[in-house]
Amino acid sequence: MTVLCFDYDSICFRASAATETRSIKAINKATKEAFSFDNRSAFYGRDRKKSGGWLSKQKGLTLDDFIIEDVIEPAPLSVCLKNVDSMIAGILKKFEAKEYFGYIGGSDNFRKAVCTLLPYKGNRKEAIPPMHLEAARQHVITHHAAIVVNGREADDLVAENAYDAFKSKAPVVCIGLDKDYMGCDGTWYNFVTDKLVQVEGFGKLERLQKEDKTFEVKGTGRLWKYYQVCQGDTSDNYDPACFSGSKNGPMKCFDALKDCTTDKEAFVAMKKHFLSLYPEPKEITNWKGDTFEIDWLYVMQEMFDMAHMQRWEGDRVLVKDVMQRMGVEV
Repeated sequence: MTVLCFDYDSICFRASAATETRSIKAINKATKEAFSFDNRSAFYGRDRKKSGGWLSKQKGLTLDDFIIEDVIEPAPLSVCLKNVDSMIAGILKKFEAKEYFGYIGGSDNFRKAVCTLLPYKGNRKEAIPPMHLEAARQHVITHHAAIVVNGREADDLVAENAYDAFKSKAPVVCIGLDKDYMGCDGTWYNFVTDKLVQVEGFGKLERLQKEDKTFEVKGTGRLWKYYQVCQGDTSDNYDPACFSGSKNGPMKCFDALKDCTTDKEAFVAMKKHFLSLYPEPKEITNWKGDTFEIDWLYVMQEMFDMAHMQRWEGDRVLVKDVMQRMGVEV
């Protein structure tokens, strides 16, 4: 009989966000004129400089000329909790499962302690969580066998269960939305796209054209993890090129890895990629004010620390050791 392992962070966030309407109000400091937008991206764009969107079309005005106010209109809490129960019940019905459990994030996170280049998830400081999120979290703890995770992320514990089930051939399906899961051995179900994916082994990468004619990269297996290491993640705020003068777009990372068929080939390709970003050691000063020297290997190791979902507690990919065992010059 199938057992389900839930990433309850995704369930709770999705259910609580769906029961509120959000917008922003941008107020011109000088004129007091207010402008309404669906979100910040519509106001100032998506790039780090915050100089796009509507704002880019206003001559002589910058972000400093405005005050931004969040406008949040939540539905009653009962609607949110009903959403949580309905989402879980629907997934249980789909798999005809009666046994289930899951994990939800608690305090601390080892990635925040080991990151040195950029603050892990530091770009989320301005983000206001859904108003009913904490109540939804308590609800799954009380009513849906949610286990609170401290020191690690819920993602890591779900990935650990997926890996254990993969090794033992146990009938466990892990439920979540995080794209990081596509780099972890196991059986995964995305309840938004309604896709069940079996991830196993080295994997593959694909370049897909979107409706707007731009391209995106998708993948599974270890090769997808290697792609994430090379590309970084704007959502979690780790970026291989954060102290490099070179650009590091998705297609560059895809091209670096697309022809690899073995882990050794992939590590050789990753080394070449990180050398292109950091051909020489350089001294940097991070967000904490610490000054130290970095090189391609230092940055590659930190990207692995950020991207790798733990298969067991303390699981870490030591890049130098792996490359030396493969016979790749470090």
